[in-house]
Amino acid sequence: MMHWHRISPDVGREGLLALGVRFHGHLGPFMVAGIRMGILALRLLGHPGYRGIEAEVETGTATPLSCLIDGIQVATGCTTGKGNLVVRDGGRPRATFRANGKVLHIELKPGVEEKFHVAGQPEELAHRVLYLPEDELFTWELSQLR
Repeated sequence: MMHWHRISPDVGREGLLALGVRFHGHLGPFMVAGIRMGILALRLLGHPGYRGIEAEVETGTATPLSCLIDGIQVATGCTTGKGNLVVRDGGRPRATFRANGKVLHIELKPGVEEKFHVAGQPEELAHRVLYLPEDELFTWELSQLR
């Protein structure tokens, strides 16, 4: 039986992308941004994912913004079924992660979301998002839980 915490650190970005496409059903920039957000969260929180981590996503359930949720699930193993992923109706490309006594807020940088909506090839844009430097995609704040 495969567990997310055994998959995420080892398969790399391309492997997570393949899992994301299979899980989500298609390739798009918001799903890939969610994968990248999850990878960043696991690294900064020093956590392997799956259990013992929580994610709260502020996208709401309207596509394409909500596609971020599926990417986060693929990368972190947080799911609504396990109860460690909560989706709020904020309409924002933002997520909060908690693990190891830390809290991490990550959000798409201003202007990035608008680029995702530009007409063109969403698959090509998704592949670019997979390799953009984190500081070009996101802003984040890491602190200790109180």
